[in-house]
Amino acid sequence: MRTLLRPGWLSARGTDLAVLYVLTVLVVFVGVHRGTPREQYEYVQGASTNVDNLRHSPFRVLVASSVVIPHATGLVILLPLVVALVAVQRWLGRLATIVVFGVGHVGATLFVAVVIAAGLTHGRLDPGVAHAPDVGVSYGMACLFGLLAARVPRRPRFPYCVLPVAGLVAVLLIAPDFTAVGHLVAFVVGLGLAQVAHRAATSAVAAAAAGGGRDASARPVPARAQLP
Repeated sequence: MRTLLRPGWLSARGTDLAVLYVLTVLVVFVGVHRGTPREQYEYVQGASTNVDNLRHSPFRVLVASSVVIPHATGLVILLPLVVALVAVQRWLGRLATIVVFGVGHVGATLFVAVVIAAGLTHGRLDPGVAHAPDVGVSYGMACLFGLLAARVPRRPRFPYCVLPVAGLVAVLLIAPDFTAVGHLVAFVVGLGLAQVAHRAATSAVAAAAAGGGRDASARPVPARAQLP
């Protein structure tokens, strides 16, 4: 991404959101894992955005699930999450970053829930799927990386966009999994937002150029440069 390739990208500018979010995830992780295995299981189940929880307390689980990582091995995802959060915040600001992450997390979660609910209604899925745990930061992160396609140079942009989509589609074909559906939806939503951001930036540049041209033409010509 161009933002991260510039000199000085390791500076503290635009890192507050990433630091706050990662600290929250780590605090929750430590708090959960101080309990017994049974208590850990119950907490993860209670924060999960499965169909059953979404029916009873949708707002609570949508927020709670976004800061829960159930296993220590899953903490490795925090590194790419920081990269995505910092890159988007430096580009678009804190509020836009929160909105994009929320759109990816909530949008992908609800899409998966609707697919599961439809499968349960038509008897195509095991009823136990309604209680399957679904927590983590990856949906929001996938949306952020999709958005960052607008910041990738033209030549590597195509593989940047196509390879994740192809990989997730391959996973769905080989071993169907609802998590892969969520990641695919979140990344594609991010790509759509990248297109919107790219068009907005292009329009802004064109408007600025047009405004600069009008200003230049309206500016009075110095007397020594005037034609007779």
